[in-house]
Amino acid sequence: MESLQKIGINCDVFYCDGQNQGFKKYIRYVPSLWKKAMFGGYDIIHCHHALSAIILWMTGAPFFKKVVLSYQNDPAHEWGDGMFKFFNVFFKAFIIKNTSDIYQKYPKVHYLPNGCNHEFFKPMDMAECRLKLGWEKDKQYIIYMDSNKGVRTQKRKDRFDEVIKILNSKYGYNVEAVVMRNVKRELIPTYMNAADLHMISSDYEGSPNSVKECMCCNTPVVSTPVGNVLEMIGDIEGAYVTTGFTAEELAKACDKVLKLNVPFEGRNKFLAKGYGMGVVAERLKKIYEEVLK
Repeated sequence: MESLQKIGINCDVFYCDGQNQGFKKYIRYVPSLWKKAMFGGYDIIHCHHALSAIILWMTGAPFFKKVVLSYQNDPAHEWGDGMFKFFNVFFKAFIIKNTSDIYQKYPKVHYLPNGCNHEFFKPMDMAECRLKLGWEKDKQYIIYMDSNKGVRTQKRKDRFDEVIKILNSKYGYNVEAVVMRNVKRELIPTYMNAADLHMISSDYEGSPNSVKECMCCNTPVVSTPVGNVLEMIGDIEGAYVTTGFTAEELAKACDKVLKLNVPFEGRNKFLAKGYGMGVVAERLKKIYEEVLK
């Protein structure tokens, strides 16, 4: 929002708390969303997540307004390919976060990962961060980013736990797992800078924000081959993307990264690849301009 406003785009947010309140609560938003969409004077309505687009569809607004839909995961994992094809008839543009050959062939589809605030997420002294969190100075810590209530089963917390067990039993580590759930936003950079690495054990993702945030903090990342993670960190020494999804393969990758004694240059790669908020905002503005033609 702020990055769009900085480049002259006026925007508002209509917030629906579907994750915590459920689909029925989404339905209750339909009348107020209809009023906002139809009479708010907006040129474009930008939906985030397919479920938001379904609720907007129920208002009838897509018949009268130009709609852009951002998928946070591959469309196949957000209400499926059939729903995407249905939306494709009526919506003006789609934004996907991962490099999907299946969906990028559609003319309306744009590949645009979320940006990250590299002024907020930045390198900090590991020792000071550990002292602030009460972590041991010489212990090794691996962080896992979870949803608020741990409801996103595709993130595979069970696989993450298995990796930690393998590292400690087979590889002889004394790694402590840190599950980041409901952590205050202002503390997230502290956790990332205090950790030895961040592991993603998911079955699927779009473009995980935590990877870009760790890149900004120069915190190494090990991940399954999901979303656009390979594009983000595949060419950085000290990061590793597995070819498969087994706990054994992830543990082997973590072992390699933990033993590697080289500076992790994630931040420089982040900036070079154009993942900053300002750059992404400009690219989104161009999509909006194309929709309005």
